[in-house]
Amino acid sequence: MDWFPAISTSTLLLVVAWLSRNLIATRLTRSVQHEFDEKIGKLRSDLRKSEDEFRSALTARQSEIDALRTGALSNVPQRQALLLQRRLEAIEQLWTSAASLSKTKILAGYLAAFNVEAMTEAVRKQERAAQVLEMISSGFDPKELDHISATKARPFVSAMAWAIYAAMRAVAAHTMIRWQAMKSGMEAKGLMDEEKIKQLIKAALPHYSDYLDTHGGVVFHYTLEALETRLLEELDRMLDGSEADAASVAQAAKIVRQANEVMKASADSAVAA
Repeated sequence: MDWFPAISTSTLLLVVAWLSRNLIATRLTRSVQHEFDEKIGKLRSDLRKSEDEFRSALTARQSEIDALRTGALSNVPQRQALLLQRRLEAIEQLWTSAASLSKTKILAGYLAAFNVEAMTEAVRKQERAAQVLEMISSGFDPKELDHISATKARPFVSAMAWAIYAAMRAVAAHTMIRWQAMKSGMEAKGLMDEEKIKQLIKAALPHYSDYLDTHGGVVFHYTLEALETRLLEELDRMLDGSEADAASVAQAAKIVRQANEVMKASADSAVAA
């Protein structure tokens, strides 16, 4: 039975080795599992923290956006009201200047009533004719013409409204020069480029083209009334809130450009006279 102890010892050693191996494996597994669980837990914690920070930042950003949107929208009615009020004031200012220009319609009426060439010749020959003309225009003072109000209104009125006013001003200047020339006994022809004035009026009042081509510069002053009516129509359009189309904007730019050329010619003629 000598082999029994040997077997028992060997078996015992194998059993101990097996148990030790399983114990070590179990411990290693538990250690790895614990480390893994810790890392998973930390990762989950970091993710939750990041998610909370993201949500917090998103909420704060959304609050800022909402505040900006609310503030901007709350000011829209006020801004629109202020802009509308300024436009109404601008319309009044532009019309004030246009009304002052309409005073030249009085001179235009006299030019229509007189034979300009005959009156100019009479002024040259006799002082009495000049006195009559001076007396007739004594109530008209060019200094009373108001362009400042229109200049203040320009940023707030439509391009066409300004263009029509510019055309009125240019035709009024031509009317005053014609009157001054007649009153001084000077030939009006040559003082201004009548072709430029005609093209200006045609741009502002296309339906007057044939009339202007037929009669020329002697009827320019008649268009003041029509220009005034055209301006009123444009101001009414502004009040209705209608938007100008591209063709209207281009036409307005053309009118302003031609009006500026006429005004420059008027200033040069005034200096020459």
